[in-house]
Amino acid sequence: MDSALEEEARGRALEDSVDRAGRECASSFGNYGIVVPRRLGCVATCSRGSHVLGPRCIRSTNMRAACSVNMTCKVRYTKRTFVHASAYPYGGRQSLCSPLDRVPPHITTPRSCPRCTMSYLSTLAPELLYIILSYLPPRDVVHFAQTCRRAAQFIQPDNFALWKSAFLHVFDHPRYAWDALVPSVRASNVLREAQWDWHHELRRRMVAFNAVCESDRLTLLKTIEQVVKTLLDIEQTAAYTTRDTEDKPQSLNLAFLSRLQNQSPDFDSIVHDYHRDINSVSLPLEFQAESDRAVTRSMVGRRVAIPPWASQFHVIHGPTKRERDSVFSKAAARAIVYDWNVTGSFAEYGPYDRSGGVNWQAVEAISSLMHRIFDMPLDMYKLTSYGFPMNIPKAIPVRPDSPEQDWAGLTGIWLGTYAFLDYRALVHFNIAHNQEYPLDLGEYEEACGDLMHLDIKVSDDEDLKLDTRLQPSLPYCHDLPILRFTGLSQNQTAGRPSIGVRGFVCLTPSGREVRWRLIIRYAGEDQWQLEGLQPGVRSGAIYGLWSHIDHDDHGPTGPFFYAPAALCDLGETD
Repeated sequence: MDSALEEEARGRALEDSVDRAGRECASSFGNYGIVVPRRLGCVATCSRGSHVLGPRCIRSTNMRAACSVNMTCKVRYTKRTFVHASAYPYGGRQSLCSPLDRVPPHITTPRSCPRCTMSYLSTLAPELLYIILSYLPPRDVVHFAQTCRRAAQFIQPDNFALWKSAFLHVFDHPRYAWDALVPSVRASNVLREAQWDWHHELRRRMVAFNAVCESDRLTLLKTIEQVVKTLLDIEQTAAYTTRDTEDKPQSLNLAFLSRLQNQSPDFDSIVHDYHRDINSVSLPLEFQAESDRAVTRSMVGRRVAIPPWASQFHVIHGPTKRERDSVFSKAAARAIVYDWNVTGSFAEYGPYDRSGGVNWQAVEAISSLMHRIFDMPLDMYKLTSYGFPMNIPKAIPVRPDSPEQDWAGLTGIWLGTYAFLDYRALVHFNIAHNQEYPLDLGEYEEACGDLMHLDIKVSDDEDLKLDTRLQPSLPYCHDLPILRFTGLSQNQTAGRPSIGVRGFVCLTPSGREVRWRLIIRYAGEDQWQLEGLQPGVRSGAIYGLWSHIDHDDHGPTGPFFYAPAALCDLGETD
């Protein structure tokens, strides 16, 4: 009995202490809360407040100046019991002692006041605070920094571990993409890897995201180069590092780019528009009177030097609605593809420059024309294979029957076709385009070849190694060996004979793209040479130019497209 009375007396004393603390706090903080002395131990809350440990604030929307606390709180004063101090309006109070294991769940489960909890978190040991914040995405980490000075000091840019965890909430670890680089490219990337700044890279990518989704058109155009190069970097450091519930590979970088496309009010402008100063000599005179109007590549055609990064991004992204609807864009692409001066013996009749590197403007024009063809209501088929996911290394798994040396993943089935312009229009254009009134190819339409079914495999045949037609003269990357292959090209139309195919693949000097050459042979003779480029190593489509094997002056030429069958959306139409 004495023990029970003693505990009840202690409970009343503690309740009075809480009440006194509330009165003291009310005179200082008005309707914001009460302060509980540290000696009272752990303070929790109920339905209308929140709690923290030690001398912290318990917030209540109904706090009155007279400290009539319209809430229920609890104070642990022994290891076994709680005092439930219920304070009601007008000063009524009740108290009750109950065993700890019988305290209702809504009483024992605290709900923390955000501001007070943040203040408390900032006093934790750095190691503990890092563990807590490592579970938060970047936006929440930034919000935490805005709560108090200590929090802001903790998340400074030099906190590499914290910003690394924040980065990896949104993006793939770049290490996976770096590990896939060939040795010479990896060697040139060593400095960047050593100086990689998680905070800087995260901020750069988020700034690009906000510029695309939130900036006005003029502001975006002023920073378009930085934005596009950042998006290209996101694509180039993407990797399939996880799998979804259906066991399909996933990439955080691709998910980020997908969100960007969905949230952008006009993503086509990122692909097509770029800013030029009004006094730039490269700006066509007819556009200088409209300095506030965005200049697009489809409008200027060949008259303005297009930055390689702009063309590369267009190729990686794929076709847009704007170019599908634009006659100017179609004419500009044809003016490049069908220009005899764009390629020649100096580029081995492919979309390359004299150094063996990629002529991105030519590849952009080829991809634009070929995807237009696929979007047309063809009688036989539709064929699509483009976009960010198609240009990531190892987008498709290695075939079990693929030879070990097949680093390019060429063994297998490829689907594709080719296009060509009426020869009279081709000759007329090349003769007239350097004159005062060049021929406009916007109203012309290409003819499209049949859907070709290419079945090839790697071959070590010595005859192929000695074949003079399979020896590249342009520089190439030697980190991986040249692969030579043979196969058959079959037409989908029944009754037509198979066509022999042989060729080689190698890396471009940059070590990032794959160069292809295919020799088409029928009627006992080599007939056509196809020179193409695969933007993604071991994945993605091949975009290129075909020409006659003898490369006669003023001979026919045109674009072609092939892609791994595993990446193609092939549908038969009626």
